[in-house]
This record gives sequence, structure tokens and C-alpha cells, in this order.
Amino acid sequence: MNDFMEMHWGYSIWEKAASELLPELGQDFLDAIDGIFHISGLKALVLASCFSLDGDVLSQWRAYSDDGNGYVLGFSAKDLLKLPVKGLKVEYNEKKQIKEIKAMVKALHEAEESEDETFGEYFMNACIEIAYDLTSYKNPAFSEEKEVRLVHLVNFIKSNNSLKIVDPGGTAFGKDSAPQEIKFLMSQNAPKIYLDIDFSNGEKNFPIKEVIIGPKNTVLSSAISVYLETLNIKNVEIKRSKASYR
Repeated sequence: MNDFMEMHWGYSIWEKAASELLPELGQDFLDAIDGIFHISGLKALVLASCFSLDGDVLSQWRAYSDDGNGYVLGFSAKDLLKLPVKGLKVEYNEKKQIKEIKAMVKALHEAEESEDETFGEYFMNACIEIAYDLTSYKNPAFSEEKEVRLVHLVNFIKSNNSLKIVDPGGTAFGKDSAPQEIKFLMSQNAPKIYLDIDFSNGEKNFPIKEVIIGPKNTVLSSAISVYLETLNIKNVEIKRSKASYR
């Protein structure tokens, strides 16, 4: 997400939650959080890899898989969460979104009252964490997607008269993970950033556990099985979509 505010929806939820919290927590406290939300977009950028909990939904085939001619890859969540990422299950219910934000902000307020330093480093880091968690809130109209996101933050640092993006690294497979090379692709006439993160742990682990063949795809299941085994991606279950779509 090149725009910190896809987050447009998440930020609107924050505004509603803040309005409800105003009488209890006060304007100054909520303004301090809001100020950090806005500067967060100048400090870091959220990169997200998006998945679905349901691998065989007709609308998803049509939108994301060559109108049903492609494939769905099923991953082991346990394996993917070993990467330098944070897993976020997308919430689509607006009332639950507001309730979650209010709970987080109340907890932060309680913690802040016990801190010696007002609006100090702890407060700053907690607000930034909440800001990026706003990416887990989406419009209820998208609920059919049943989305789960793996998010990774990259940083902006000063460079000459501008800024540049660097990867801070993280932890992968229980060990420190080196910073990755920042890469770009052109999409709709604009450069979009991405990282290639090795999910195989140096070919010791393959999280691909299932392949679903699209409803319009006529490939033989055996061909996909042989292809994956030849690439040393072992014991992958091959299925066909149950969608009746031609």
C-alpha cells in the first residue's frame, strides 16, 4: 500500500471511536494519538501480502485468477508466520472495529498514566503500532474475501533533499533476518515497492500445502503434481474448484 491511509477506512473507524471516547479520555490525549497517526506515514510504509481463508470463492476466481483459468495456492499459516511479518485477520464488522480500537486506546491511556514521561517513547511506539493495525479494518462490502494480511514495515530515511526506503530486517524462523533489497515494479504508471522474502528457509521448508485448479482451467491434476514434485515442493494436495463456472 503506497498510501498510508488504505487506511482511509481504518482511519474513519479511529475517528468514530475517538468521538465516543472524547468525554472519557479528553481532547489532549486523543489529539496526541491522532498526531502520531499522521506522522507515522512519514516514518514507515506498510507492505502487505494478502490471503483469504477461503480458497474456492467464485468472485475471487473471477477477480484475481484470470477469470477462473488460474490457480489458488494454499499455504500453511504456521509456516508463513515464521517470516518477519505480523499476521492480521481483517475485521469487516464496523461495530467490532470500533470496539477494538476503543479497547486499545483505553489500555494505552491506562498505561500512560503509570508512565513517568508524558507522551514519551512508549506512547509513541504504541500509537504507531495501533496506526498500522488500522490496516486490518475494511469496508463490510468486502467481507466475502475473508482476508488475512501479513504486514511488514519498511522505513523512510533522509537522503539528500528527499527520502529513501530501507528495510530494517526482522526475525525469521527464530533467527535475525537481514534487511532485504528494496525492489520496485511499475503499476498504473507509478513505482510500487515490494520485497522478495524467502519463505523456504533456504529450501528447508515449503509452506505450499495445497493447489486448487480454477473452474475454467483444463490442466490435468497429475501434471501439476509432477511439476511441483520435480521442483522439490513435496506432498502438495491438488484439488479442483467446486465452482460451476465456464
